[in-house]
Amino acid sequence: MDVPAELRTLIGSDGRIKRLPVKLSRKEILARWALERIEFDREYTEREINDAFLEVVDDFALIRRMLVEMGLLERDKYGHVYKRVVLA
Repeated sequence: MDVPAELRTLIGSDGRIKRLPVKLSRKEILARWALERIEFDREYTEREINDAFLEVVDDFALIRRMLVEMGLLERDKYGHVYKRVVLA
């Protein structure tokens, strides 16, 4: 997956984010980039979501929470099942 231009200076030699961006707008770009690893029409456990986001950044919990708050990822009321949201 191509790294967004706004994040290229944050990428380490392993292809992962080595430090989180300071600006909220760049954190949102990071969250959307991480979301590309999640398929539509599939349910994920919290562990599976964490593992997918861990491929790009250590703070997977921040990314997961941001995506839920942005309305791009939904979870059941217990936080056990996650699904990518289809935007109209």
